[in-house]
Amino acid sequence: MALSDLTVRQAKTTGKRYTLSDNDCLGLMVSAAGGKSWQFRYYWLGKQKRLCLGGYPALSLREARTERDKAQALLARGIDPQVERDQKRHAAKLAGEYTFKTVFDAWVEHRRKELKEGRQSTLSQILRIFNKDVLPTLGKMSIYDIRRPQLLGVLAAIEKRKAFTTAEKVRTWFNQMFRYALVIAEGLEVNPAADLDVVAEPKPPVAHNPYLHLPEMPEFLQTLRLYNPRGWQTQLG
Repeated sequence: MALSDLTVRQAKTTGKRYTLSDNDCLGLMVSAAGGKSWQFRYYWLGKQKRLCLGGYPALSLREARTERDKAQALLARGIDPQVERDQKRHAAKLAGEYTFKTVFDAWVEHRRKELKEGRQSTLSQILRIFNKDVLPTLGKMSIYDIRRPQLLGVLAAIEKRKAFTTAEKVRTWFNQMFRYALVIAEGLEVNPAADLDVVAEPKPPVAHNPYLHLPEMPEFLQTLRLYNPRGWQTQLG
């Protein structure tokens, strides 16, 4: 028989644990101390298992039935709902541990050990640029949530102020950092920083100072003599 809100609310402690059954393997377990929690009973690989859906009254009867339906939908797809929950909790834990800033700090320390004495200025440059252009935007994000659009957005902001050399360096460092992250961050499978150069803003052509070709020198020297009464003193100076 299906439970009612009144039955659930009035369930009392008996000094022993017992369960009030609802439809479709949902039950309200009442502990010896009087605590109430929703349990979903199911079979997985021939063994009966119980999944705790939440406590009562934090989770109402209607909400508990909704959670049971979700668990049954997973079973229909061949997924153990307990394993699915554990994986989601683990993923959430990893997401909190591996923020962009956390991985960046670890990568910087790794680079510090790699770089020879005298090249530590490279680290100073990385820290200065990332603190200014990258970490305010990406620092608090989970490394698992970083995609190419976020990285491209940071690079576009740098390119917008015509700092093309800085953007090129940041692209390189992004790739190096995410290659490092693939090794240390459990479950990270893709490097979103790969191939960012494909859509990089082209550098403007370098404007070199003009110079004279050898055949033009006689005319230039003649003009210089006519312009400067002291003649060769200017040329030799």
